[in-house]
Amino acid sequence: MTDKDDNTAKFQAIRLQRFYLAQLNYLITYVVIGAAWMAGQYNASASQAAGHVVLGVVLQLGIFAILKCGLNLRFKDPSLTSPQIIIAMLLLTYLLAFSGEFRGSLIMVYPIILLFGVFQLSRSAFFYHAGLALLLYSGLIVYNTLAERSTQPLSVHMLEWFVLACFLAWLSFFCTYIRELRERLQRRHNTLQLHQETLKGMMGQLQNLADTDSLTGLTNRRFFLKEAQRRINLLGPLNKLGIALIDLDNFKRINDCHGHATGDEVLQGFARLASKSLRDQDMIARFGGEEFILLLNNADLATLHQCVDRLRNAFANTQFAGLPEGEHCTFSAGLCLIAAEQDLEARIHQADEALYRAKEAGRNRSETHEAAYA
Repeated sequence: MTDKDDNTAKFQAIRLQRFYLAQLNYLITYVVIGAAWMAGQYNASASQAAGHVVLGVVLQLGIFAILKCGLNLRFKDPSLTSPQIIIAMLLLTYLLAFSGEFRGSLIMVYPIILLFGVFQLSRSAFFYHAGLALLLYSGLIVYNTLAERSTQPLSVHMLEWFVLACFLAWLSFFCTYIRELRERLQRRHNTLQLHQETLKGMMGQLQNLADTDSLTGLTNRRFFLKEAQRRINLLGPLNKLGIALIDLDNFKRINDCHGHATGDEVLQGFARLASKSLRDQDMIARFGGEEFILLLNNADLATLHQCVDRLRNAFANTQFAGLPEGEHCTFSAGLCLIAAEQDLEARIHQADEALYRAKEAGRNRSETHEAAYA
């Protein structure tokens, strides 16, 4: 599942939660209908009262089916805020049409219905729905007056309309202010999140710079020691790591005779050659100056010798542009194995002793410390 699918599923779950919350309002309305009918304040038959409830349930089941099937995602507002508000207002108007003397108490449900759109509706949409509520109640007043169904004078109904209009106007301004405030906070949150991502990227770059040798692009001594120790801690009892301490032969002479630019070229060439020759799980680092250190995963002496000798022969046969034709570079290496719970610094020191013997024996060769055979 992609991140987009995850976000869609998350927002669909939120929309369903809002839908379930709205059903509490409908449940209260159904209870009010039942109580009004029992108290003789619902001016219709029991079948009409039941029909009102059934109509509300059927409409809400339709909305629920649309949300569950994902058909709502085809609309501009997947929350279906406006349709749900309009349905609720029509049902409330239907209830008010058959209400008795307590109708004035129920008109304040219109503002409660409008609250459903506090985070979704724009200012103009909010005023549109508030106007719809006033229009529906106005139509109800006209209908009751012409049909002579109300026992109260028209002035009382007009006062109710005026109070409703005042509340709806205030609610429209207040809710749109809340929505704009929420959007402003969301923009600030997004900006802060963007800054955090940028900062994480910069921190990653700084960490990469701190762990990488700028000339060769290999990891540096600090990172090598940390990573090698981590791998030692993870070693099984029968596994070992191979360590090779590598020093380029007569490197000072290359710098003195051919310049530091040529010396840098040789260091970079060795780094490229070593990176291509190693497995993904192996590691090569610049240990300092012309010295490099190699770490082989799950190695024995034969594998370690074979890997270092293959790299040594390839390096000895490489022609660098800054060197005269026929002049090649070589390196010497000291080898050692390290097992779980052994001291890394001690093993590197033993590899350094083996490297010294390789230099003494004529260079361009590998020597193994005796402890590697233990």
